[in-house]
Amino acid sequence: MESILRASVNDRLEGSNSKINSSTMMRLKDIYLGSIDAKNELLANSPDERARFAASFVVPPNLTIDEFINREKYYVLGLKGTGKTALLRYISIRLEEVDKAYSSFVLFKSEIDEDMRADFGKTARLLFATANPESFEGTDFEAIWRWFIYRKIVEAVTSNRSSPFQDNSRWEEFRALVLSEAMKSKPTGLMRLVPRLKKGQIELSKDPKLSLDLEWDSKGTARMKFVDLVRKADAVFADLQPSDSRLNLFFDELELSYSADSQYDRDVRMLRDLIVSIEKINGVGKAKGFALCLYAAIRSEVLSAVASLGKEINKPLSDFGTEILWNRPGHDASRQPLIYIIEQRLASARGEHNMKPIKSAELWSAYFPAQLEKMAPQRYILHQTWYRPRDVVRLLRSAQEQFPNEVGFTSHVFENIRKKYSTACWVEVTEEMKTRYSSLGIDGIKKLLYGIRPPVSARFLEDRLAKLRREHAEVEHLAKKASAQALIADLFRIGVLGNTANGNMRWSFRGDDEVLPEQSLVIHNALRSYLSIQ
Repeated sequence: MESILRASVNDRLEGSNSKINSSTMMRLKDIYLGSIDAKNELLANSPDERARFAASFVVPPNLTIDEFINREKYYVLGLKGTGKTALLRYISIRLEEVDKAYSSFVLFKSEIDEDMRADFGKTARLLFATANPESFEGTDFEAIWRWFIYRKIVEAVTSNRSSPFQDNSRWEEFRALVLSEAMKSKPTGLMRLVPRLKKGQIELSKDPKLSLDLEWDSKGTARMKFVDLVRKADAVFADLQPSDSRLNLFFDELELSYSADSQYDRDVRMLRDLIVSIEKINGVGKAKGFALCLYAAIRSEVLSAVASLGKEINKPLSDFGTEILWNRPGHDASRQPLIYIIEQRLASARGEHNMKPIKSAELWSAYFPAQLEKMAPQRYILHQTWYRPRDVVRLLRSAQEQFPNEVGFTSHVFENIRKKYSTACWVEVTEEMKTRYSSLGIDGIKKLLYGIRPPVSARFLEDRLAKLRREHAEVEHLAKKASAQALIADLFRIGVLGNTANGNMRWSFRGDDEVLPEQSLVIHNALRSYLSIQ
């Protein structure tokens, strides 16, 4: 894979068909670096946007894209910022290159808001209160998710006239089933995909295509148990006939944030049951030969939260998922995949400005100094990141925004963006902290770490927490929520803290799963400026 990545960059650099104008000076503002959030690179979804995105995309080294294209894999796993969204978008572009393929995205975090999640929870509680205890154990969202997905499938097929199913009487029955809910008012957005129940029942409108034995009133409506309707839809779905058109549904932004404990628990269960539902529907689709696949990008911390809730999700995630990993142990900085991303962006920018293609080593000497803080620039950049594409983009865009007219990423540029980049990185890691800590607790974490002189011991942080809780309300709040040992473990998992011993470093993003409390602790380089650490 490494040779493929390097070859793709060198092909772009050494191609002989470009119009060469070596006198052109390219400034930092002329370099397309991409967006920190990949979905913002395709807002217009224009052919130009898609072509530029695909041309500059670097495949994570441990992934085989064809496994996703061929539906052998459909879960993308990884830490925040590792490129899960970018990978889903790239897969969708590759899939849409196939004739008659259509893709649609559902964004859990931004599209399924608190009101909608509350409706999911209310519906699940109604089902639990009225369902057969043998069928439901605890709050269960599977039936609701299957209904949601079935309606999304019908919506996609209806609006785009591209269907993985034959347009026959069985399809008409399935379509009638999932659109049968009687609504006094039509909700907008994704809310229209969530059922409205009363005592576990759903009100339906009569349709001649429905093969349901119900007592219809004079208004042409009837009620039935929602779970029975979903089971009927399951049966009809499994009896559909495949066509040669392909439909792909992508679920992105499957992440958690701290709120009330009850809301956090609800969201964890929602994501657990979405993962289960995707596997079940994909399983039916594969068995029946449907050209249909549901994909999902799942944050790593979601997996640890979901794993404790009873349903077995590890097997499907292991069988049908791949974790994005960018760190290549044993390789020097110049051969790390993240470095290829920088080379790819620089090479693409030179091509767009009709500049002479040059090799990788020449790219670095043209746009970076020989050393940054006594390190090769590649090594310096990696030490300012958590081995995530998002960090690289954030670092270089900070330089680009503050020094747009510079002709290179000089030592002066990096020195002057240190605070700006560090502040942005702190904001990023606090987003990950929100899965466990409130805003007040995060303020307490900042107070705990601010101005310390690492390396420090776990005992030092424990004593500091005990001292500061007597002086600061936010630290007192933090100490009530978590012990020093639990806090250190969380900060190691997120990448705020690392271990150091005998010159060796241990970090979670380099594959070290757990903190070693007997070893000294250090703060990540990127956060030191913000936390006033020398």
